[in-house]
Amino acid sequence: MSSTILCFILTGCSQVSSRKAAEKLNAYDVAPAAPPGDTANEGKGDETTATPLTVTLPQIAYDYKYSFRLPADRVASTQQMHIAACDKLGLARCQLVSSESSSGNGSAASLKLRVASDVARRFSATLVDSVAKAGGRAVDQSISAEDVSKEISDTSARIRQRELLVQRLTQILQSRTGKVSELVEAERSVAAAQEELDQAKAWLIQLQGRVAMSDVEIDYAAAVAGAPDQGPLGETVGQSWGFFTSALYAILRLAIFLAPWAVVGIGIFLAARAARRRWARAPATDIESLPSDDAPPLA
Repeated sequence: MSSTILCFILTGCSQVSSRKAAEKLNAYDVAPAAPPGDTANEGKGDETTATPLTVTLPQIAYDYKYSFRLPADRVASTQQMHIAACDKLGLARCQLVSSESSSGNGSAASLKLRVASDVARRFSATLVDSVAKAGGRAVDQSISAEDVSKEISDTSARIRQRELLVQRLTQILQSRTGKVSELVEAERSVAAAQEELDQAKAWLIQLQGRVAMSDVEIDYAAAVAGAPDQGPLGETVGQSWGFFTSALYAILRLAIFLAPWAVVGIGIFLAARAARRRWARAPATDIESLPSDDAPPLA
């Protein structure tokens, strides 16, 4: 009988301790955040409310660079095709910055676009596909990213400070209290602060534009004739031969340019040499023509 009573006592103690432990754990639990506009739990401390964390996404500016090799007769048409694709997106999502091209055996072209960041990657993929359909290929691709979050944050803070400064100085001018010299100085300060404010706003707009629009730079070059499918080794050999012929062409042009000057220089050198020889023989001839002491006097 006593053992039964002891068991009941131990069971009750364990239940009480378990209840206390559960209450202690519940006290450390974080209550769910109250919905917006619910003020019933305001002022009750941190045990019933949780402060939401504000997460700011990084502001990234992307730059895309591509180098394509195509048949010489496809360079210009492919460049125009890419410009047409940009025009199809619309001025708000794609802008033509610059376009250059040169004709001849060494056909080359370049293109620079500004494309909306949300479609820049898909647009770049369409560029690569169009080059492949034209019989070319991409020899170089690069994507660079720059985090401008800190610059945007610092510029925004500078704008807020300058706006507050302009507001305070404007209030001083409107109250028209103080000496004339102080009012004049306040006007100068307002002008300087307003100029800094305008510059900061312009820089912020430029940073936001870099984030919203990505730069896409494209270089087109004609593939070496007869070696479009020889891989990197054949392309390297072709480029080496191209550099050699270009250097030889430059040397020939330089030689042709300097040839008239070389003829004039050689003529001046030969004339000066002949004149120097005549001047060197002239004293000896004059001395031989003078009469010697042993010669009989003339009658």
